[in-house]
Amino acid sequence: MLTEIENVRQIPDEGQRRWFIDSDMDLILWYEEDKNKPTGFQISYDKRSVQRTVTWKSSHAGHSSLTCDGPYNKKRLIRLMEQKGSNLEPEVLKLILGNLRDQIT
Repeated sequence: MLTEIENVRQIPDEGQRRWFIDSDMDLILWYEEDKNKPTGFQISYDKRSVQRTVTWKSSHAGHSSLTCDGPYNKKRLIRLMEQKGSNLEPEVLKLILGNLRDQIT
Protein backbone atom coordinates (compact mmCIF):
# COMPACT_ATOMS: atom_id res chain seq x y z
CA MET A 1 0.00 0.00 0.00
CA LEU A 2 1.25 3.47 -0.86
CA THR A 3 2.07 5.78 2.04
CA GLU A 4 2.12 9.56 1.64
CA ILE A 5 5.31 11.43 2.50
CA GLU A 6 4.51 14.53 4.55
CA ASN A 7 6.03 17.96 3.87
CA VAL A 8 7.26 17.15 0.37
CA ARG A 9 9.59 19.72 -1.15
CA GLN A 10 7.64 21.91 -3.56
CA ILE A 11 9.26 23.02 -6.80
CA PRO A 12 8.36 26.52 -8.08
CA ASP A 13 6.14 26.60 -11.20
CA GLU A 14 5.45 22.86 -10.98
CA GLY A 15 2.18 23.07 -9.04
CA GLN A 16 1.51 21.49 -5.68
CA ARG A 17 3.15 18.08 -5.34
CA ARG A 18 2.21 15.00 -3.30
CA TRP A 19 4.44 11.93 -3.08
CA PHE A 20 3.44 8.38 -2.15
CA ILE A 21 5.81 5.43 -1.72
CA ASP A 22 6.02 1.76 -0.88
CA SER A 23 8.85 -0.74 -1.14
CA ASP A 24 8.60 -1.07 -4.92
CA MET A 25 6.66 1.94 -6.22
CA ASP A 26 6.61 5.75 -6.10
CA LEU A 27 3.63 7.88 -7.13
CA ILE A 28 3.93 11.63 -7.53
CA LEU A 29 0.80 13.72 -8.06
CA TRP A 30 0.84 17.30 -9.31
CA TYR A 31 -2.06 19.67 -8.59
CA GLU A 32 -3.04 23.19 -9.47
CA GLU A 33 -2.23 25.53 -6.62
CA ASP A 34 -5.67 24.96 -5.01
CA LYS A 35 -5.06 21.16 -4.79
CA ASN A 36 -8.54 20.38 -6.13
CA LYS A 37 -7.76 18.10 -9.04
CA PRO A 38 -4.52 16.44 -10.15
CA THR A 39 -2.97 17.86 -13.31
CA GLY A 40 -0.44 15.08 -13.63
CA PHE A 41 1.05 11.97 -12.14
CA GLN A 42 4.21 9.91 -12.36
CA ILE A 43 4.41 6.24 -11.41
CA SER A 44 7.80 4.58 -10.94
CA TYR A 45 7.59 0.87 -10.23
CA ASP A 46 9.79 -2.24 -10.03
CA LYS A 47 12.33 -0.13 -8.14
CA ARG A 48 14.23 -3.26 -7.05
CA SER A 49 14.74 -4.62 -10.57
CA VAL A 50 14.28 -2.82 -13.91
CA GLN A 51 12.53 0.36 -12.83
CA ARG A 52 9.95 1.79 -15.24
CA THR A 53 8.34 5.21 -15.15
CA VAL A 54 5.04 6.38 -16.63
CA THR A 55 4.13 10.07 -16.62
CA TRP A 56 0.78 11.70 -17.44
CA LYS A 57 0.28 15.45 -17.78
CA SER A 58 -2.87 17.43 -18.52
CA SER A 59 -2.64 20.74 -20.36
CA HIS A 60 -4.80 23.81 -19.89
CA ALA A 61 -6.21 23.31 -23.39
CA GLY A 62 -7.83 20.06 -22.31
CA HIS A 63 -5.26 17.82 -23.95
CA SER A 64 -3.24 15.25 -22.07
CA SER A 65 -0.24 13.11 -22.78
CA LEU A 66 1.10 9.92 -21.30
CA THR A 67 4.70 8.88 -21.78
CA CYS A 68 6.80 5.97 -20.59
CA ASP A 69 10.51 5.30 -20.45
CA GLY A 70 10.41 1.85 -22.03
CA PRO A 71 8.34 -1.27 -22.58
CA TYR A 72 6.15 -2.62 -19.80
CA ASN A 73 3.04 -4.69 -19.17
CA LYS A 74 -0.06 -2.42 -19.21
CA LYS A 75 -2.29 -4.92 -17.42
CA ARG A 76 0.31 -5.48 -14.71
CA LEU A 77 0.70 -1.74 -14.07
CA ILE A 78 -3.07 -1.31 -13.77
CA ARG A 79 -3.26 -4.27 -11.38
CA LEU A 80 -0.41 -2.82 -9.26
CA MET A 81 -2.17 0.56 -9.04
CA GLU A 82 -5.46 -1.11 -8.08
CA GLN A 83 -3.69 -2.98 -5.27
CA LYS A 84 -1.25 -0.38 -4.00
CA GLY A 85 -3.47 2.68 -4.56
CA SER A 86 -6.45 1.45 -2.56
CA ASN A 87 -5.89 4.13 0.11
CA LEU A 88 -5.83 7.04 -2.38
CA GLU A 89 -8.86 9.29 -2.71
CA PRO A 90 -11.33 7.44 -5.01
CA GLU A 91 -11.39 10.26 -7.57
CA VAL A 92 -7.57 10.28 -7.76
CA LEU A 93 -7.36 6.52 -8.25
CA LYS A 94 -10.11 6.72 -10.89
CA LEU A 95 -8.19 9.44 -12.78
CA ILE A 96 -4.97 7.41 -12.74
CA LEU A 97 -6.59 4.12 -13.77
CA GLY A 98 -8.69 5.82 -16.44
CA ASN A 99 -5.64 7.38 -18.06
CA LEU A 100 -3.66 4.17 -17.88
CA ARG A 101 -6.51 2.22 -19.50
CA ASP A 102 -7.23 4.86 -22.18
CA GLN A 103 -3.83 6.04 -23.28
CA ILE A 104 -1.24 3.31 -22.94
CA THR A 105 -1.05 0.82 -25.78
